[in-house]
Amino acid sequence: MLKAIIMDMDGTLLAPGDHILPETKQKLLELERQGVTLILASGRSYTRLLPYADQLDMAANGGYLIEVDGISLYDMGAGEREVLRRMDPSEIREVYTDLMHLNCEAQACFDDGFFDYFDEDIRRKKEQLRKERNLPDDFPWTAGPWDWLADLRSGYPNQTFVHSAEEINRPINKIQLMQDEDKIREIYDFLIRKYGDRFEIFRTCPRQLEILPKGYSKGKTLKRLMEMKGWNKDEVVAFGDGENDVSMFEVVDDSFAMANARDFVKAKARYETASNADNGIVQGLERLGV
Repeated sequence: MLKAIIMDMDGTLLAPGDHILPETKQKLLELERQGVTLILASGRSYTRLLPYADQLDMAANGGYLIEVDGISLYDMGAGEREVLRRMDPSEIREVYTDLMHLNCEAQACFDDGFFDYFDEDIRRKKEQLRKERNLPDDFPWTAGPWDWLADLRSGYPNQTFVHSAEEINRPINKIQLMQDEDKIREIYDFLIRKYGDRFEIFRTCPRQLEILPKGYSKGKTLKRLMEMKGWNKDEVVAFGDGENDVSMFEVVDDSFAMANARDFVKAKARYETASNADNGIVQGLERLGV
Protein backbone atom coordinates (compact mmCIF):
# COMPACT_ATOMS: atom_id res chain seq x y z
CA MET A 1 0.00 0.00 0.00
CA LEU A 2 1.36 3.40 -0.98
CA LYS A 3 2.02 5.62 2.04
CA ALA A 4 4.14 8.46 0.64
CA ILE A 5 5.52 10.05 -2.53
CA ILE A 6 8.81 11.95 -2.40
CA MET A 7 9.63 14.30 -5.27
CA ASP A 8 12.52 16.49 -6.26
CA MET A 9 11.49 19.96 -7.42
CA ASP A 10 13.53 21.45 -10.30
CA GLY A 11 13.43 19.13 -13.28
CA THR A 12 10.96 16.76 -11.57
CA LEU A 13 7.79 18.19 -10.01
CA LEU A 14 8.27 21.59 -11.63
CA ALA A 15 7.80 21.89 -15.37
CA PRO A 16 9.88 24.40 -17.35
CA GLY A 17 8.78 27.82 -16.15
CA ASP A 18 8.80 26.74 -12.50
CA HIS A 19 5.20 25.56 -12.21
CA ILE A 20 3.31 22.36 -11.41
CA LEU A 21 1.38 21.03 -14.41
CA PRO A 22 -2.40 20.89 -13.81
CA GLU A 23 -2.66 17.13 -14.39
CA THR A 24 0.16 16.45 -11.92
CA LYS A 25 -1.33 18.78 -9.34
CA GLN A 26 -4.76 17.15 -9.65
CA LYS A 27 -3.29 13.66 -9.26
CA LEU A 28 -1.31 14.57 -6.16
CA LEU A 29 -4.25 16.31 -4.50
CA GLU A 30 -6.39 13.25 -5.20
CA LEU A 31 -3.82 10.96 -3.59
CA GLU A 32 -3.60 13.20 -0.53
CA ARG A 33 -7.37 12.86 -0.10
CA GLN A 34 -6.79 9.10 -0.09
CA GLY A 35 -4.27 9.42 2.75
CA VAL A 36 -0.97 9.49 0.82
CA THR A 37 1.68 11.82 2.30
CA LEU A 38 3.54 14.15 -0.05
CA ILE A 39 7.19 15.00 0.52
CA LEU A 40 9.05 17.70 -1.39
CA ALA A 41 12.82 17.08 -1.39
CA SER A 42 14.96 19.86 -2.80
CA GLY A 43 18.15 21.83 -2.68
CA ARG A 44 15.88 24.78 -1.93
CA SER A 45 15.15 25.98 1.59
CA TYR A 46 11.61 26.21 2.93
CA THR A 47 11.28 29.82 1.80
CA ARG A 48 11.32 28.64 -1.83
CA LEU A 49 9.27 25.49 -1.20
CA LEU A 50 6.29 26.79 0.73
CA PRO A 51 4.49 28.39 -2.25
CA TYR A 52 4.39 25.00 -4.00
CA ALA A 53 3.51 23.15 -0.81
CA ASP A 54 0.58 25.53 -0.39
CA GLN A 55 -0.63 24.73 -3.91
CA LEU A 56 -0.72 21.07 -2.89
CA ASP A 57 -2.46 21.70 0.46
CA MET A 58 0.40 19.95 2.23
CA ALA A 59 -0.06 21.65 5.60
CA ALA A 60 -3.67 20.46 5.84
CA ASN A 61 -2.67 16.96 4.75
CA GLY A 62 0.43 16.51 6.91
CA GLY A 63 3.11 16.78 4.22
CA TYR A 64 6.85 17.18 4.72
CA LEU A 65 9.69 19.22 3.25
CA ILE A 66 13.20 17.77 3.07
CA GLU A 67 15.13 20.97 2.56
CA VAL A 68 18.59 21.82 1.25
CA ASP A 69 19.32 18.25 0.17
CA GLY A 70 18.58 16.81 3.59
CA ILE A 71 19.98 19.19 6.20
CA SER A 72 16.50 20.17 7.42
CA LEU A 73 13.12 18.46 7.89
CA TYR A 74 9.90 20.48 7.96
CA ASP A 75 6.72 18.86 9.33
CA MET A 76 4.04 20.94 7.67
CA GLY A 77 1.16 19.43 9.60
CA ALA A 78 2.72 20.32 12.94
CA GLY A 79 4.36 23.51 11.68
CA GLU A 80 7.71 22.34 13.06
CA ARG A 81 11.11 22.59 11.40
CA GLU A 82 14.23 20.70 12.51
CA VAL A 83 17.60 21.87 11.20
CA LEU A 84 19.95 18.90 11.37
CA ARG A 85 23.20 20.57 10.29
CA ARG A 86 24.67 23.85 9.11
CA MET A 87 28.25 24.76 8.20
CA ASP A 88 30.27 27.36 10.07
CA PRO A 89 31.87 30.09 7.91
CA SER A 90 35.33 28.82 8.83
CA GLU A 91 34.36 25.35 7.62
CA ILE A 92 33.71 26.54 4.06
CA ARG A 93 36.36 29.24 3.78
CA GLU A 94 38.93 27.16 1.89
CA VAL A 95 36.54 25.64 -0.62
CA TYR A 96 34.78 28.97 -1.25
CA THR A 97 38.13 30.66 -1.86
CA ASP A 98 38.98 27.96 -4.40
CA LEU A 99 35.64 28.50 -6.15
CA MET A 100 36.46 32.18 -6.53
CA HIS A 101 39.37 31.12 -8.78
CA LEU A 102 37.49 28.50 -10.83
CA ASN A 103 35.52 30.82 -13.13
CA CYS A 104 32.10 29.97 -11.70
CA GLU A 105 29.42 31.80 -9.74
CA ALA A 106 29.49 30.70 -6.09
CA GLN A 107 26.55 31.29 -3.76
CA ALA A 108 26.88 30.45 -0.06
CA CYS A 109 23.23 30.01 0.94
CA PHE A 110 21.38 30.43 4.22
CA ASP A 111 17.62 30.12 4.71
CA ASP A 112 16.49 33.36 3.09
CA GLY A 113 19.56 34.63 1.26
CA PHE A 114 23.10 34.04 0.10
CA PHE A 115 26.58 35.48 -0.30
CA ASP A 116 27.46 35.66 -4.00
CA TYR A 117 30.66 35.93 -6.02
CA PHE A 118 31.45 35.89 -9.74
CA ASP A 119 34.49 37.12 -11.64
CA GLU A 120 34.84 39.69 -14.42
CA ASP A 121 34.57 37.11 -17.19
CA ILE A 122 31.14 36.06 -15.92
CA ARG A 123 30.14 39.68 -15.37
CA ARG A 124 30.78 40.38 -19.06
CA LYS A 125 28.51 37.46 -20.00
CA LYS A 126 25.79 38.83 -17.76
CA GLU A 127 26.16 42.36 -19.14
CA GLN A 128 25.74 41.03 -22.68
CA LEU A 129 22.65 39.01 -21.72
CA ARG A 130 21.07 41.98 -19.94
CA LYS A 131 21.59 44.07 -23.07
CA GLU A 132 20.26 41.38 -25.44
CA ARG A 133 17.16 40.80 -23.31
CA ASN A 134 16.56 44.48 -22.60
CA LEU A 135 16.21 43.77 -18.89
CA PRO A 136 15.40 46.58 -16.44
CA ASP A 137 18.21 48.16 -14.44
CA ASP A 138 16.99 46.60 -11.19
CA PHE A 139 16.97 43.02 -12.52
CA PRO A 140 19.32 40.94 -10.33
CA TRP A 141 22.81 39.99 -11.50
CA THR A 142 22.53 36.56 -9.90
CA ALA A 143 22.56 33.24 -11.77
CA GLY A 144 20.13 30.39 -11.28
CA PRO A 145 20.26 26.68 -12.06
CA TRP A 146 19.17 27.19 -15.67
CA ASP A 147 20.52 30.58 -16.69
CA TRP A 148 23.22 33.15 -16.04
CA LEU A 149 20.52 35.62 -15.00
CA ALA A 150 17.74 34.61 -12.63
CA ASP A 151 15.55 36.52 -10.21
CA LEU A 152 15.84 34.59 -6.93
CA ARG A 153 14.59 37.38 -4.68
CA SER A 154 11.27 35.74 -3.82
CA GLY A 155 13.02 32.89 -2.02
CA TYR A 156 16.34 34.58 -1.25
CA PRO A 157 15.58 38.25 -0.54
CA ASN A 158 18.82 38.84 1.38
CA GLN A 159 21.66 38.82 -1.15
CA THR A 160 25.17 40.11 -0.52
CA PHE A 161 27.99 40.28 -3.07
CA VAL A 162 31.40 39.50 -1.58
CA HIS A 163 35.02 39.84 -2.65
CA SER A 164 36.49 37.28 -0.26
CA ALA A 165 35.39 34.28 1.76
CA GLU A 166 36.15 36.18 4.96
CA GLU A 167 33.06 38.32 4.32
CA ILE A 168 30.80 35.29 4.90
CA ASN A 169 29.79 35.90 8.51
CA ARG A 170 26.95 33.51 9.35
CA PRO A 171 26.21 29.75 9.28
CA ILE A 172 25.62 28.37 5.78
CA ASN A 173 23.26 25.62 4.59
CA LYS A 174 25.10 24.86 1.35
CA ILE A 175 27.19 26.30 -1.44
CA GLN A 176 25.72 26.22 -4.93
CA LEU A 177 27.83 27.04 -7.95
CA MET A 178 26.88 27.70 -11.56
CA GLN A 179 28.77 27.46 -14.81
CA ASP A 180 27.99 26.35 -18.36
CA GLU A 181 27.50 22.62 -18.70
CA ASP A 182 30.69 22.01 -20.70
CA LYS A 183 32.80 23.36 -17.81
CA ILE A 184 30.90 21.85 -14.88
CA ARG A 185 32.50 18.40 -15.19
CA GLU A 186 36.01 19.82 -14.82
CA ILE A 187 35.02 21.77 -11.71
CA TYR A 188 33.22 18.73 -10.29
CA ASP A 189 36.26 16.49 -10.79
CA PHE A 190 38.50 19.02 -9.03
CA LEU A 191 36.15 19.37 -6.07
CA ILE A 192 35.75 15.62 -5.66
CA ARG A 193 39.52 15.11 -5.67
CA LYS A 194 40.24 17.86 -3.15
CA TYR A 195 37.12 17.97 -0.98
CA GLY A 196 35.24 14.71 -1.53
CA ASP A 197 36.22 13.42 1.91
CA ARG A 198 35.04 16.63 3.63
CA PHE A 199 31.79 17.55 1.85
CA GLU A 200 28.93 16.03 -0.10
CA ILE A 201 29.26 17.26 -3.69
CA PHE A 202 26.40 16.74 -6.17
CA ARG A 203 25.55 17.65 -9.75
CA THR A 204 21.99 18.82 -9.26
CA CYS A 205 21.29 19.89 -12.85
CA PRO A 206 23.38 20.33 -16.01
CA ARG A 207 24.92 23.68 -15.03
CA GLN A 208 24.83 23.56 -11.22
CA LEU A 209 26.77 21.82 -8.45
CA GLU A 210 26.03 21.85 -4.73
CA ILE A 211 28.37 21.42 -1.76
CA LEU A 212 26.85 20.27 1.54
CA PRO A 213 27.93 18.99 4.95
CA LYS A 214 29.44 15.51 4.84
CA GLY A 215 27.03 12.74 5.75
CA TYR A 216 23.80 14.52 4.84
CA SER A 217 21.59 13.79 1.83
CA LYS A 218 17.98 13.62 0.76
CA GLY A 219 18.09 9.84 1.13
CA LYS A 220 19.42 9.84 4.67
CA THR A 221 16.79 12.30 5.83
CA LEU A 222 14.11 10.33 3.98
CA LYS A 223 15.24 7.18 5.79
CA ARG A 224 15.03 9.06 9.09
CA LEU A 225 11.47 10.16 8.24
CA MET A 226 10.46 6.64 7.15
CA GLU A 227 11.65 5.26 10.48
CA MET A 228 9.71 7.96 12.35
CA LYS A 229 6.53 7.17 10.42
CA GLY A 230 6.95 3.41 10.30
CA TRP A 231 6.94 3.31 6.49
CA ASN A 232 8.50 0.35 4.70
CA LYS A 233 10.65 0.56 1.55
CA ASP A 234 7.80 -0.71 -0.60
CA GLU A 235 5.39 1.96 0.70
CA VAL A 236 7.27 5.03 -0.55
CA VAL A 237 7.84 6.06 -4.21
CA ALA A 238 10.64 8.46 -5.21
CA PHE A 239 10.99 10.71 -8.27
CA GLY A 240 14.07 12.71 -9.26
CA ASP A 241 16.36 13.88 -12.04
CA GLY A 242 19.63 14.93 -10.36
CA GLU A 243 22.61 13.28 -8.75
CA ASN A 244 21.39 14.52 -5.38
CA ASP A 245 18.24 12.41 -5.89
CA VAL A 246 20.09 9.10 -6.18
CA SER A 247 20.30 8.76 -2.40
CA MET A 248 16.47 8.71 -2.31
CA PHE A 249 16.40 5.90 -4.88
CA GLU A 250 18.61 3.83 -2.58
CA VAL A 251 16.16 3.72 0.34
CA VAL A 252 12.93 2.80 -1.50
CA ASP A 253 11.91 -0.09 -3.73
CA ASP A 254 10.21 1.97 -6.44
CA SER A 255 12.18 4.88 -7.85
CA PHE A 256 11.76 6.85 -11.07
CA ALA A 257 14.26 8.95 -13.01
CA MET A 258 12.69 11.57 -15.23
CA ALA A 259 13.32 11.36 -18.98
CA ASN A 260 15.22 14.66 -18.72
CA ALA A 261 17.68 13.18 -16.18
CA ARG A 262 21.27 12.43 -17.16
CA ASP A 263 22.19 8.82 -17.90
CA PHE A 264 24.16 8.38 -14.67
CA VAL A 265 20.98 9.21 -12.74
CA LYS A 266 18.75 6.96 -14.84
CA ALA A 267 21.15 4.09 -14.20
CA LYS A 268 20.47 4.35 -10.45
CA ALA A 269 16.65 4.37 -10.64
CA ARG A 270 14.47 1.29 -10.93
CA TYR A 271 12.32 2.86 -13.65
CA GLU A 272 12.38 5.73 -16.12
CA THR A 273 9.31 7.91 -16.67
CA ALA A 274 8.37 10.83 -18.90
CA SER A 275 9.95 14.25 -18.46
CA ASN A 276 8.94 17.02 -16.08
CA ALA A 277 7.31 18.73 -19.08
CA ASP A 278 5.10 15.69 -19.78
CA ASN A 279 3.57 14.82 -16.38
CA GLY A 280 6.26 12.24 -15.68
CA ILE A 281 5.17 11.82 -12.07
CA VAL A 282 1.62 10.96 -13.12
CA GLN A 283 2.87 8.47 -15.71
CA GLY A 284 5.17 6.85 -13.19
CA LEU A 285 2.37 6.42 -10.66
CA GLU A 286 0.11 4.96 -13.35
CA ARG A 287 2.82 2.42 -14.14
CA LEU A 288 2.57 1.26 -10.54
CA GLY A 289 -1.21 1.12 -10.76
CA VAL A 290 -1.66 4.14 -8.48
